[in-house]
Amino acid sequence: MPTAYRISGMTTIICYLFVLTSCGYHVGQQNAFSEYKTISVPYVEGDLDGDLTAAIVQAIACSGSFEYRLKDGALLLVVKVINLADVNIGFRYDRHRNGELSKSIIPDETRLTLIVEFSLLEAASGRLLDGPYQLAADVDVDHDYNGNNGPSDSNVNEYSLGQLSNADAAFEAAKRPLNRTIARKIRDYLSHSW
Repeated sequence: MPTAYRISGMTTIICYLFVLTSCGYHVGQQNAFSEYKTISVPYVEGDLDGDLTAAIVQAIACSGSFEYRLKDGALLLVVKVINLADVNIGFRYDRHRNGELSKSIIPDETRLTLIVEFSLLEAASGRLLDGPYQLAADVDVDHDYNGNNGPSDSNVNEYSLGQLSNADAAFEAAKRPLNRTIARKIRDYLSHSW
C-alpha cells in the first residue's frame, strides 16, 4: 500500500509540473520589468565627458535583459550624478629639494566616490515605474603630490600649458573603472529586481 501512495504522489507532481509548464509558467525566470523588451538611456545628467552614459549603455546592452535603443525604447532609464567626491586616505612625509624629509605630511592616496541616482520610467506615458534609487561606488588611487615644494616640482615645464598633474591624471584614469562599477550595479538591479 505505501508503494501505491508513492506512485500516486509522484504522478500528481508530474501532472502539476506539466500543467504549470504548458501554460507558460516559469519559476524565477522573469523580473518586474519583463513585459518591457526595449530600453533607452538619455544622456546622464552631470556626466561631463559621456563616459558614464557609455558605460551604462554597454552594460545594459551586454546583459541580455533588454534590447537597447538609442530612442523609442519602451523604458527610459534616467540617471543623474549626485556627487563625485575625493578624500585623501594615504599620506607620507614630504621631502625638501635636497632629499631630506620635512615635517610636512602630504597626500599620496585618494579615494574617489561616485554617487548616482536612477529611475525607471515608462517611455510612452512618462509614468515612474521604479525609483529613484541611489547607488555609490568608490575606487582608491595612488598618486604623486602636486605641492609647491619638493622634487615633484623640479621640472616646471613638465606640467605647463594646462597639462594634467600627476594627481589629476590619476583621478581621470580612475574615473573609467568607477563608471564601469556603477554601470554594472545599475545593470544588476534591472536584471535581478524583484
